[in-house]
Amino acid sequence: MMLQQIEVPDSVKSIDYHDGAERVVDFANEAIEAFMLSDDIPIENFVTCDFHLLDQSLTWIEQQHLLAGNRFCEWGAGFGVGAMLAALHGMESVGIEIEPRLVKQANHVADSLAISAHVYGGSFVPRDVEGLEDFAGEIKNVDTDEGDIYDEIGFDIADFDLIFAFPWPGEHEFFEHIFAACASTGALLLTYRGREGMNLIRKC
Repeated sequence: MMLQQIEVPDSVKSIDYHDGAERVVDFANEAIEAFMLSDDIPIENFVTCDFHLLDQSLTWIEQQHLLAGNRFCEWGAGFGVGAMLAALHGMESVGIEIEPRLVKQANHVADSLAISAHVYGGSFVPRDVEGLEDFAGEIKNVDTDEGDIYDEIGFDIADFDLIFAFPWPGEHEFFEHIFAACASTGALLLTYRGREGMNLIRKC
C-alpha cells in the first residue's frame, strides 16, 4: 500500500470555471452568510475552503485523465459545495457531515439549485480502521465513534474514485491514514490546505 503525490500546478488557478460553478458558489456563499448571521448557536469549527479553486482543480483532474471512475465523496462536507461542484462535473456525488444543521442546509441548497448531490448526516470515519488510536491526541474536530454512515449511503470508501476534504492543520495524516486503509487502488484524495492550495495523492 503506497500513496503517490501528484503535484497540482499553480496554473490550475487560470482554468476557466465549469459551467454553472459560479452560480453554485455564489448561491452557497449567500446561504452560508445567512446561516452564520442567524440567531443559532455558531458552529466554531465550520470554515469554508476556496470553492473556485476546488472547481478548477476538478477540471484539471479531468483534463489530466487521473480519475479511475465517476464516484465522488466529500468528507466533512459542511454546506456540501464540493459535492455539488463534483455533480456539476458529471460525477455521482455525495457528502458526509456530522453536524445536523449543516446537513439540512446543504441539502436545501442542493435542492434549490436542482443539483443531484446529497449530503448524509454522520461521521466519515468508518468502523474498525486499524491505527486510528495513534492519532487520538491530535484529532479534535473529527468524530471517530459515530456509527458507520456508509451503510446508509450504499457505498464503501473503496467505491469512491475521488474524495475531497478540508482537514484542520495537523489532521492531514489522519485523513490520509483512513484513505490509505480503506480506498481502492487508483483512488484519489484531494485536500485543501489553505494558503498552500490543493494537495492531491493517489493510492497505488
